Amino acid sequence: MELKRLEVENFRQFYGTQEVSFSLEESNNVTVVHGDNGAGKTTLLNTFLWLFYNELTLPQPDKIATERALDEASVNSRVPARVKLEFKDQGRQYTAERKQVFQKRSQTDLSGVQVDEDLTLEYIDERGNHKQRNNPKSALKRILPQRLREIFFFDGETISELTADDGQEKVQSAIRNIMGLEILERAIRHLDAVEGRFEDTMDEYGSNELSDLVSKKQDIKSKIDSLENERENLQQSRTETERELTQTEERLSELEDSRELQEERDRLRTNLDNIDTDIENIDDETGSVISDSGHLPFAMPAVEETARMLQEKRRKGEIPSEIKTQFVEDLLDIEECICGRPLHHGSGAREEVSQWRERAGSTELEEAAMNIVGRLSEIGERQTDLYDDIDELLAERSAKRDRKQKLQEQLDEISETLSEIETEDIGKLEERRQDLKSDIEELSKSIGGVEREINDREETLSEIEEDISDAREENEVANQARRRARTAGYLRDQIDALFKKYQDKVRKSVNDKVNQTFQSIIEKEYYAQISDEYALRILKDVGDTEQELVAKSTGERQVASLSFIASLVSLAKNQYESDQDTTYFTGGIYPMLMDSPFGYLDPTYQRRVSQKLPEMAEQVVVLVTESQWSDAVAGELADIAGQRYKLQYHDEQKYEYTEIVPTGETY
Repeated sequence: MELKRLEVENFRQFYGTQEVSFSLEESNNVTVVHGDNGAGKTTLLNTFLWLFYNELTLPQPDKIATERALDEASVNSRVPARVKLEFKDQGRQYTAERKQVFQKRSQTDLSGVQVDEDLTLEYIDERGNHKQRNNPKSALKRILPQRLREIFFFDGETISELTADDGQEKVQSAIRNIMGLEILERAIRHLDAVEGRFEDTMDEYGSNELSDLVSKKQDIKSKIDSLENERENLQQSRTETERELTQTEERLSELEDSRELQEERDRLRTNLDNIDTDIENIDDETGSVISDSGHLPFAMPAVEETARMLQEKRRKGEIPSEIKTQFVEDLLDIEECICGRPLHHGSGAREEVSQWRERAGSTELEEAAMNIVGRLSEIGERQTDLYDDIDELLAERSAKRDRKQKLQEQLDEISETLSEIETEDIGKLEERRQDLKSDIEELSKSIGGVEREINDREETLSEIEEDISDAREENEVANQARRRARTAGYLRDQIDALFKKYQDKVRKSVNDKVNQTFQSIIEKEYYAQISDEYALRILKDVGDTEQELVAKSTGERQVASLSFIASLVSLAKNQYESDQDTTYFTGGIYPMLMDSPFGYLDPTYQRRVSQKLPEMAEQVVVLVTESQWSDAVAGELADIAGQRYKLQYHDEQKYEYTEIVPTGETY
């Protein structure tokens, strides 16, 4: 997909007809749109969501038409709000347009009531004829599937959520979405429904025992579905709350009276994250030590008793401590004692030495006794080392905990100071920040509780399924339904396994590309990894083989998340152009539209991200504030940006509106 030209008319704050022509040159594939906070960058990003999916991620999503256009219109007249996009997809030229018409009801009406709506999709066929799609809604969703909207249209300041401790679901969802395995997903849902229908037959015709088991199974499955929906809603609420928290902290960083305190808080939180990571590593190491040697204190009584027993046997002569069997055999073979006396056959001296052989015992017993003595000594030494190692680890952990407490106290002081500042509602912003943090903690606890309940019910479900298979049943209809339900369930599980196989294959492919992009930007000896559990992590090597989790700064998290998104775009392109089997995953070529990709980056990372942006997709659109268009960013993008625009914001007494102005100036 290649974007050519966007035209908006009276859409949200864009007054009149405004347009953006996107850069199409291979060597200048970046389009930059400058705009201050509130000027309409996010609204511009939303024009694509509204056009393709009739969705908005903005406050008051029902307000579509521009206030100025409605204010200038006479009562009962109509104002069109329109978004039009010219683009190319798979070699074909398209023009898509969504329009809604609003009627002004009174002189003070600045919202209007919708009276008409239209969506069209025009294309040019192979002969150059202009034709209309009869199903524009479905066609647009096939061109740019709705599941991909958060991958290709994203906010650079909130994608760091992907690297959060609870970001696995977001990472897994993004991988699942880029795969586009609708065929397998539909098959899984269909077989699940088929299994349910056969279970209904079992319930109707089966014995009381079978019927009760089926009813219990269906009740538990229904409850699991309800819990999964609850978890999804809680996760969505947490994501939205985290986004608002990010915006609140960003605002505190912008205000002059709170900037230094917020920067100090960010620094302290980075240190706190590092300490949390250190404590986690210490806990892991302590667990490993205890796992390897924790049995020793419990084994010592038996060890001491064994040592006592061996000493007693030596005292009695049952286990020799000095004479070796082989040594006695050698004396008898050479027929001479160590004192020089001959040991001829039948002599009394030979008989006496032969008795030493019996007292020496078997070689196996000697070796076993010697090994046991050596191991007992080693066990005693290892027990001492165990106590020393644990004492050292606990002391280190205690020091880290003390440091953590001091950092937390400093953070609390900053929070208290910010709460007392009255300038520009800083106090209210800080109070809101604290409320949001508390909300996130509560939501995380609720999600954890729901997940535990899901796990418990899934265990119960497995037990009931076994009981259903084992239950005796005389009715043939019920037996047939049970066999068919079992077959449907088996097929569903097999397809689900195939789905997970493909998903894991994509994860591994994405993992390599993520790390390659991440390391090309980051300046430290870190690397990015997507774990088997789909956690996007930043690691470093310690020694020759050990990996250690790094406490991520906000900037490093943003770089890792951006690398992840870029890897998905690259994967989709490679799959689309590949000659390999694409039965399930066809891929595609898509643009990347990024709002504020430089938000939390220092100048070094701003420059390196700017260098990589043109390589991340065939076409890149970047929306930046004036403060984000730093010397580091401008130095890399100013010359390679094929098109540049400025969002000119106007704030009049009655309303606000924005114009899109082409510009070649540096901001």
